[in-house]
Amino acid sequence: MIDEMLVQLFGEAVFGKLNNSRRAQFLFRVFFGLLGATLGIIGAVHFALRTGFTTNGALRISIILVFVFLAGFSLFNIALGRKWRWPAAFFVLSFLAVFVTRIFFGA
Repeated sequence: MIDEMLVQLFGEAVFGKLNNSRRAQFLFRVFFGLLGATLGIIGAVHFALRTGFTTNGALRISIILVFVFLAGFSLFNIALGRKWRWPAAFFVLSFLAVFVTRIFFGA
């Protein structure tokens, strides 16, 4: 199935109809959504395993949550094409929590 889609996509690219193709939009959306989700999970695991980064536990948790909710946003809203607002809202809240915990609790 994927090979047929790629062949069709390649044919559309060769003959110049790639701009408005729904198939191309779908593949690009899924590719970049999965790329963002993968990078978000890798970032969360990286900061979860790196214990010497900061002694502030709240800062460390908020950094991990930033990457987790970034992965959720990429997976749900970009790759799956949903119109959910909660991944973006939690991403913004966790991003703000990074600054708040850094200001209040220090390094």
